[in-house]
Amino acid sequence: MASITLKGLPDSLKEQIEETADRERRSLNQQAIYLLERAVREEVESFGRTYRRFRENRGPSPLKGKDLEGLRSEGRGREVDL
Repeated sequence: MASITLKGLPDSLKEQIEETADRERRSLNQQAIYLLERAVREEVESFGRTYRRFRENRGPSPLKGKDLEGLRSEGRGREVDL
């Protein structure tokens, strides 16, 4: 199995991981692996998909087409699929 060394880990972050590991009855190493696995599995959702899902739950958008175009252009080069 591979191993890594983390350099520059803030003390406060290490303490948070240790506290969580203690609550979850894991070692620091087990907790770090668990958190890394979760982070890697998470799928990043586009703004457009998130907005559509929000609208499905909250109803029609109060924004007009012109407003949505402004949001698209503010995407700063990122893909925004509304």
